Amino acid sequence: MTSRLPRYLSVLFLQRLFITIFGMVTLLGVLDALGNADRLPDGAGFIGQMKYMGLRIPILFDRTFVFAILLAVLLTYASLYRRNELVIISASGLSVFGQIRALAPAVVAVSIVSAILIDQVNPIANKALENWLGTSALVENTQAPERMWLSDGRLLVEVVGMQNERLSGITIFERDADGAVVAVTTAETAIPVAGGWQIEGAEQQRFDGQAGDVKTFWPSPQTPDSLRLLLTEPRDLAIADLLALNRMRGSGSRPASAYLLWALHRISLPLAALGFLILAVPIMQLYGRRDSSDMALAGGVAAGFIFMVTDGVLKTLAESGGFSAILAVGLPILGLVMAGLWLALGREVQR
Repeated sequence: MTSRLPRYLSVLFLQRLFITIFGMVTLLGVLDALGNADRLPDGAGFIGQMKYMGLRIPILFDRTFVFAILLAVLLTYASLYRRNELVIISASGLSVFGQIRALAPAVVAVSIVSAILIDQVNPIANKALENWLGTSALVENTQAPERMWLSDGRLLVEVVGMQNERLSGITIFERDADGAVVAVTTAETAIPVAGGWQIEGAEQQRFDGQAGDVKTFWPSPQTPDSLRLLLTEPRDLAIADLLALNRMRGSGSRPASAYLLWALHRISLPLAALGFLILAVPIMQLYGRRDSSDMALAGGVAAGFIFMVTDGVLKTLAESGGFSAILAVGLPILGLVMAGLWLALGREVQR
């Protein structure tokens, strides 16, 4: 029995993980599509909403995966309680640490696969959304649309958005050798051409007394692909792009630490999932009685919310450059592991 137990527990866990992720992503997808229906083109109808939901699924999966791991482990043990199988597992001599070891390979494997899928699929889905609806579709409802700043020599450029490789809301600040602004050029749109961008609908105001010279060409090494990366939420970029942007200076609307933060977040996804496993298994065995499984389940969910809030606060601070990105990612996971080990040791002492 002991040799087959890891496979049995893994199958139970994976079944519940699939159901949990499917339910959470579907529910959030419907609510997200309804809440953002005003962003869809006129006449999009049901097909347009389904297309929007489909493109948002990878993003919603990324947002819910770690919490789904916790719920899947909790539900696995709740089902073991209901069928009195946990008593048999404990009677066989398998400790809490042994149960964690039995489930760890499945948790780590599914986390690694999910991290790879998120890293590869999210950028594709975001690019499709941006081409269809513009960069405003990539901004969460709770955030104001961000403007992007670019530094090209003596030019400081502000860009409001981009759709189908066409920039909108361009403001170009021209500086002299001392850094003082001598001219401001505003333009409605800009399209990519060889060596830079062709400006359309430009107007200029000068402050140095010289005659106005409205330029219709903005020389720049920036391409639609590079600007798309700067306009996209860091969490939705691939690890390779995050690391490249972390090394870049002078452009963008975020500090370099924001890109390092989300690269570390993506890399540490299996560790976070393993931390939830280490916490959830002893929580579900705190009381040791079948009629207390619901209370343990509620306690596990509460612990998950505490983690999510703490993790969110630290990541917000780190994204703005006010806290270490390494600590923002590592401390919440370390807290999960330490709390889980403490509970597991306490459970072993009770036995």
